[in-house]
Amino acid sequence: MREISVDELMFVEAFQRDEDFEHYPQSTYLDLKTGEVFWVFIEDDDAEMWAGIEPEENATLREKVEAAPEMYLEIRGRNHGEHHDILREFLNSNWTDDEKLRAKAQEAYSGSIGGWKEEVDDQNVVNAYFDFRDRKIKELAEEFLHEHDIQPIWR
Repeated sequence: MREISVDELMFVEAFQRDEDFEHYPQSTYLDLKTGEVFWVFIEDDDAEMWAGIEPEENATLREKVEAAPEMYLEIRGRNHGEHHDILREFLNSNWTDDEKLRAKAQEAYSGSIGGWKEEVDDQNVVNAYFDFRDRKIKELAEEFLHEHDIQPIWR
């Protein structure tokens, strides 16, 4: 397994993005030499409009990946169902010893993450979920990298 120094915040942001709600076609890559994480938009004008990336810079990045695809690992985001799976896993975990609070949080979920946060109406529960989600996403990101024979050195 090769070690690569990877910006944890950027990698996790790319890895956890909800692909079902992207309004513009894009891909995210990990440079296998430098550990840099970068986005490439399919349409150069989308890069400028949505991320402030100059169209020429986006085109250069896309050409770089196309010229040497073995030097980059595409980082697929999560689909919306995977985000719901994480919430359901949280709700069924031992995140609290308070059985009434656990039942209230479970009952508040009706298939919408945003609706659940509003319905549960307890910031401590929502914060506990966010902490759980962040740990789970990082765990899944590390598994993804290990599957590609990469040991991340988070920076």
